[in-house]
Amino acid sequence: MDKNFWHERWQRNEIGFHRDSAHPALENHWPNVVGDLRRPVLVPLCGKTLDMHWLARQGHAVVGIEIDRRAIESFFGEAGMHPSIDESGPMPSWSAGGITLFAGDFFEFAPSSRFGLVYDRAALIALPREMRPGYVDHLARLLEPDARGLLITLEYPQEAMRGPPFSVMPEEALAFPEFDFTCLQRDEVLDSHRRFAEKGLPWLREAVYFVRR
Repeated sequence: MDKNFWHERWQRNEIGFHRDSAHPALENHWPNVVGDLRRPVLVPLCGKTLDMHWLARQGHAVVGIEIDRRAIESFFGEAGMHPSIDESGPMPSWSAGGITLFAGDFFEFAPSSRFGLVYDRAALIALPREMRPGYVDHLARLLEPDARGLLITLEYPQEAMRGPPFSVMPEEALAFPEFDFTCLQRDEVLDSHRRFAEKGLPWLREAVYFVRR
């Protein structure tokens, strides 16, 4: 799970985790989670998810961190956007339409101010179990006290398939001391994820959590 792993995935266009539309959990749950807050939203390991466009349309400034520049360039290019590029800081950034994406290692991301909102659809589940506590710890340092947001995970018998995406069972998620978790939705989704069924998974669940720092 080093940096080259993800660079190679993007180079080979092995991005089965990418959706061609915003995740329905955003429309279903985000308004209740954030209320009237229009704070900047942190999106770790963002790839080129279209969820960032959805968040920007709700009036949020969106800040994403992505290890591979190709993902960032594709995100803006596929939207017909022409971002300004800033190479002056420790991580280069691309900005357009209220969205700023930093190219670099999330674990080295050190912004000048903390965030009040967070959205994680494909970050925690992209990491093996031994890396997840470090991810959660660093994420907590990037957020303000009482920050809130959404976390989306997958649950399946880990021995049945190698990740990523990895299985994050509820007992693990609820045990992270840095956050309070409330499960908002849990659905059986194997029928809509054919590639996982073909790998022999007997069952697959998707869980949506309200998270509070």
